[in-house]
Amino acid sequence: MSRELVVQVTHHEEADCAVLTVTGDIDRTSSPLLGDAIRELITGRRPRIVLDVAGVTFCDSNGLRTFLSGMTLTCDAGGWMRLAGVRGHFERLLRMTDLYGFFAIDPDVLGSLRHASGGGSSAQG
Repeated sequence: MSRELVVQVTHHEEADCAVLTVTGDIDRTSSPLLGDAIRELITGRRPRIVLDVAGVTFCDSNGLRTFLSGMTLTCDAGGWMRLAGVRGHFERLLRMTDLYGFFAIDPDVLGSLRHASGGGSSAQG
């Protein structure tokens, strides 16, 4: 049974970034919702994005393409994208596709916000 994708946006002014909290399944029918949210932030001049994926229950190849596209779009706009809370099915998928090392990944949103605020080693790694 598919779990409806929910995307919530929170702006963190102190870290000058936005947090997209993503819960549910990311698949062919729902990945456009995530892609639209990322593009909307970039269009609104918020290219520094933390994706809180702790609540992602499933992700297919369409979802992976959305994440890769989001990474490209944020970088092209002079920003970055970090993934927070990667675990379970999504972590296995990233490791199986050899994409785990491609993304900047933090254990949780607080870790990502520390990087965004300059408390980490760098914004991309």
